[in-house]
Amino acid sequence: MYVTNVSTASATDRKGRPIGFQDIGREHKRRFILQAAAAVFGARGFHAATVKNIAETAGIAHGTFYLYFKDKKDVYFALSHEFQSRIMEAILPGGEAAVLAEGTDLPWLVRERLAGLARLFESEEALARVFVYRAAGTDPEFEERRLEFVGHVTDAIASVMQAGADQGFFRRHDPRVAAMCLVGSIEMVIESWLHTSGKQGRPALPEMMDEASRFFLPALLPARAERRTDAASRRAASAPGMRT
Repeated sequence: MYVTNVSTASATDRKGRPIGFQDIGREHKRRFILQAAAAVFGARGFHAATVKNIAETAGIAHGTFYLYFKDKKDVYFALSHEFQSRIMEAILPGGEAAVLAEGTDLPWLVRERLAGLARLFESEEALARVFVYRAAGTDPEFEERRLEFVGHVTDAIASVMQAGADQGFFRRHDPRVAAMCLVGSIEMVIESWLHTSGKQGRPALPEMMDEASRFFLPALLPARAERRTDAASRRAASAPGMRT
């Protein structure tokens, strides 16, 4: 998880001596700058953030930043790639092969994975806001990479949809169209939730995701499995982390 204060000024070693940026290895230094950038982008957004802001948050000299990243876009893309990897891990932990194991209860698994995705966005809300809409329209490359990622997620989910149909869990739909509908619904729910930040009575994202799954899962389930919907709902509700 990213942190909002990454200064090493108060850190000490085993003997109580102050630990500075110069005392950590190169990869750790790069990680340290990424943490600072996450804090800055989350607080200011991409447009208003500057390399100076990131350097000051990390407690390093302005020029030191350029030993690790070319510019703020470079560090943004590094953060974006890592965040996207975490999204994929939340949706398909262990990869598609693990999800497609014979006998997996896919309808229940869909709800469980959406709950995990919701927890990720809740824990990284400020950073997620940057990736979802604060950087939108800033640069054509941003949008191109975002669409590539959405396409990758859609393809992965389509594979699961196809496997679910082959195993009798889902109806026979065009798997990519079904996946596009699911991904679009997820995006809309997350954007809606982000826009309610700070508002009284704001719903919890896991609850919103669960409600969305209750809407689209019946359209995916074969007729003979519809009677299992309530049982699957009870299983999902009792899974760790489903309730907030």
